[in-house]
Amino acid sequence: MKKILALCALACVFTHTASAQIRERPKSECLKACNELDGFKGMERIERKLVEVRDRKKNETDPRKLEQLASQEQELVDERDDRRKEVCSYICEHNPAG
Repeated sequence: MKKILALCALACVFTHTASAQIRERPKSECLKACNELDGFKGMERIERKLVEVRDRKKNETDPRKLEQLASQEQELVDERDDRRKEVCSYICEHNPAG
């Protein structure tokens, strides 16, 4: 009987600890924390292309090509930011507004 009671008490403690760790954040706080993270899965392709464009840009001297590379770089940065916003919105969509 004492073992069952101790087991129930231990289960209650673990349940309380787990629920405290999984607390919901307001959506705005969730989005802010999510956007600060690096290394989203699926972003490797964009990051790899961005590194390539930046490397080519360092070695380029032709003003036209530099302008094209700068444009490509900006497009990749925008695509990365848009993808990050989509992922974070999906992650945080069920959090309460706030």
